[in-house]
Amino acid sequence: MGRAAVVDAAAGTAVSGSAIRHLLSAVNQALDLPPPSRPHDRLPYLTLLERRAGVARASIGRLIASQHGDELDYTSEGDHILHQIADMPPDTYRHSPGRCPGDRR
Repeated sequence: MGRAAVVDAAAGTAVSGSAIRHLLSAVNQALDLPPPSRPHDRLPYLTLLERRAGVARASIGRLIASQHGDELDYTSEGDHILHQIADMPPDTYRHSPGRCPGDRR
């Protein structure tokens, strides 16, 4: 049995669970950075996290502002987040070895 679509009450449109999961996964990937292992690595960590959070926040803002957001909009914003964070430079701070974004140890 499939899951019912989530209705965006403000817009009156239905968005599937898979589109929402895709968006939430992209937001999670944007915000999931390993913590710095040394105090002086905190600033580069926070700078990168701020840039990545800004990308996610802008996408969420566009979805909230949209009067008629649909499944394609949610999927497109998720893709946009993933492409934007992929284009950012890699982290340059020292963090715990073996800990990668998305790792839930």
